[in-house]
Amino acid sequence: MNRGFTVIELLVVIAIIAILAALLLPVLSHAEANAKKTVCMNNLHQIDLAMLMYVADHADAISAITNKEPIGFSYKMDILPYLSRNGSSTNDTLFTCPADDFDCTMPVIQYIFLFDNVAGRGFCHLKETYYSSYFFNGEADSGETRMAGKPFSSVRDPSRRILLGELSAVAGLSAHDRKEPNQFNNARNILALWTDMWASFRFIGTEPAG
Repeated sequence: MNRGFTVIELLVVIAIIAILAALLLPVLSHAEANAKKTVCMNNLHQIDLAMLMYVADHADAISAITNKEPIGFSYKMDILPYLSRNGSSTNDTLFTCPADDFDCTMPVIQYIFLFDNVAGRGFCHLKETYYSSYFFNGEADSGETRMAGKPFSSVRDPSRRILLGELSAVAGLSAHDRKEPNQFNNARNILALWTDMWASFRFIGTEPAG
């Protein structure tokens, strides 16, 4: 006659499964986070290369047609042909950071898009960003470090000049290293330096981080 499990034996098995799950979940969560970071880096690398190809064909610069053009986002339309893409897409995975799920009603994000009254989740779902998680360091009215209309070859210290990056960096947030809901200090983001043609996880204005 076969003997079934006793209640105590079942409880022991359940306890063991619970312990194993508790041990594995952080590992799986860390692996998922690293996977998202890798996808984001690859996205910026491809966009970076497309931008370099574009400026090689357009007098070594990316320029806005008018002073009111949001070149920090509209650059996307210029480089689409260099990415074998035609027209704008509202869900292009290449321009979407998989960790970009920010609440766009946060005050710090509302401040960036002043008067636009943005809503929803993710920069990549906003028409104001041209449905992109990434910005071009090109606002024309922001001084020496911005690239709109400037020959790329004129950059004095290209190894430290940011070309592209996650839009969360502009708000002092981090998609991949969130410390608190309204993080401002020590927010690391994936940023691309145009001369090196790679992207790294770093603080703005610092050497590449791991």
